[in-house]
Amino acid sequence: MNNIIKSLHDLKIVLPKPAQPVANYSPYTIIGDTIYISGQIPFKDGSLAYQGKVGKDISINEAINASEICLLNTLAILNLATGNNLNKIKSCIKINVFINSADDFYEQPLVADGASNLIKKIFKEQGNHARSAISCNSLPKNASVEIDSIFHLGD
Repeated sequence: MNNIIKSLHDLKIVLPKPAQPVANYSPYTIIGDTIYISGQIPFKDGSLAYQGKVGKDISINEAINASEICLLNTLAILNLATGNNLNKIKSCIKINVFINSADDFYEQPLVADGASNLIKKIFKEQGNHARSAISCNSLPKNASVEIDSIFHLGD
């Protein structure tokens, strides 16, 4: 099994503090050996980065950065859920990437690749995952990207 903590160290990635829920929900739920992470938006250093519609207010590169931040926030929640031991995560099962898009925006896969590529760098061979990249009319707090995800817990 991959050593996720070592991967983060090798990649010089420092996880943010887990974001507090912005409404009435739990940041994660564990059922058996599966952990479901609630949607994470691009909070960075206590404020929301990259607000607005991708393809209108936000460039593709900014949206890719937003998806990476969402993934880092996801890992922060995973770290909380595993008692600060990310090595308990066996693999990423699936991510759903929601993109607050202009009506004529069609590059959803590029935006989602920001998170997917980061998962592969950190999880290596256990980073293969299913994915959906979905445009939507709006997101909470006018975030440009939101990601929810499912992970497999190991022993």
